[in-house]
Amino acid sequence: MQRIANLMLRRFARNARGAVIVEFAFALPVLILLYTGGVYLSDMVSCKRKVTVATRSLVDLVSRTMSPAIIYNDPKSANAKSQLSASAVILAPYKLDKANEQISLIRVCDATHAYVVWTQAQTQNVDGSVVTAATSSHSAGTLPENKTQSVANIVEIPSEMVTSAMIPASPDGSNICGNLAPGTSTKTQVGTAGGWLFMGKISYSYTPFISFLPLANTTLTDTIYMVPRLY
Repeated sequence: MQRIANLMLRRFARNARGAVIVEFAFALPVLILLYTGGVYLSDMVSCKRKVTVATRSLVDLVSRTMSPAIIYNDPKSANAKSQLSASAVILAPYKLDKANEQISLIRVCDATHAYVVWTQAQTQNVDGSVVTAATSSHSAGTLPENKTQSVANIVEIPSEMVTSAMIPASPDGSNICGNLAPGTSTKTQVGTAGGWLFMGKISYSYTPFISFLPLANTTLTDTIYMVPRLY
């Protein structure tokens, strides 16, 4: 009896049938995780590309259709709603209500800073048919009113966007970014001289479409600067 039992045990130990199924059962969760993770990363990269294209389109549209001189003289009447809405549509098929679009006109005051002349931001519903004004991350000044401006109206800009011809000079040699009070014969006030730039920014709250994985929402943002075509 013991001999028969030993033979059966040896035969069972040598039997490899079903081993592949067992190994596949162990590997399947890992394969599913790799596949879904790859799809998630691919979709997020695609969304980020959409954000970049939409941001570039926004700045390009505004720089071609809006005059910085006209905006400067009457910033309260400037309206880029159509350009902001058009750029949002580029984000489709991603939901538009997850996006915030912003455009600003800034005036260079030194190699790495600029004065915010005007800014506008908006969001919209999922299909873009209803637009809602949003709070811009920039604080626009009150020029051309003859008032002292706020340091909050000065923002940092990439130095590679500025050429020497865009940087204004004050008669007294001071840095114009710090000249917040109305100008005099010896001092140039910030925002009254210098090159122009349009700055577009779009932020998108990306939500993973894979619900069973513990993936957090990610904010995808792009900022693009462009020199105006009009003056």
